[in-house]
This record gives sequence, C-alpha cells and structure tokens, in this order.
Amino acid sequence: MGSNAVVFLSVVGVVLAQVVSGQLAREKPGACTPSLDVGICAMMCSSDYECPGAQKCCRTGCGGTSCVAPVSRLHGAPAVKKGNCPSEPTGPWICSHMCSTDADCRGRLKCCKNRCSALTCQKPEP
Repeated sequence: MGSNAVVFLSVVGVVLAQVVSGQLAREKPGACTPSLDVGICAMMCSSDYECPGAQKCCRTGCGGTSCVAPVSRLHGAPAVKKGNCPSEPTGPWICSHMCSTDADCRGRLKCCKNRCSALTCQKPEP
C-alpha cells in the first residue's frame, strides 16, 4: 500500500471511531457566550471536537466561528422567568445576541428580542 492510502485509511478510521463514540453528534459541556465580539469572520471550526481540550466551537459577531472556553449558565436561575417580554421593544439598538435563555439574565430580567431582533436581557412586562 502506498503512503497516501495509509493516510487515507488512518483518517477514515479516526472519523469512524468518533462517529461510533458519538463525538461528532454531541457537543462538549458548557455553553457559548451569546455573541463573541471578536474580529474573526472566518469559519475557524465546525464542531466542538475540532477545538482543543474543553473549548467549544462558537459563533462570532460577524458570522464566523472560533474555539473558545465555555461559559456556564447562571447557577440556579430558572430557564423561564415570570412575566412577558415587552410587546414594543425599546432601548439601544444592540444587534448582537447578549443572551439565549432567561437563565443568562440577572435578577428578574428576561431574554427577549429587542428593536433589532437580537436577544438581550430586558425588564419584563407584568
């Protein structure tokens, strides 16, 4: 067998081992920050398992991806908090997601769409 065939079979073997172990289908523990405000607009990774150690493959603010340390949700915060998101969003025009669930927001704040349709922590309506 030639060296190219050996390399190809080695790569196929590694991919098959990851598929069997479920690594290609699962994500690593932890969460990505809602939006990474970094100047990386290229796709630097496509899955968590392309990232070293505990790092995750997360989206950047301009549509790329990058390997970053995971964050954890606010401990003990309910997934859905009381109240409703504002029917008429107000506030600054922040067009990057700052949260993904109510658990990402402090206190009584909820994760709601703002005027720019990005998810941000906002005071709920009663």
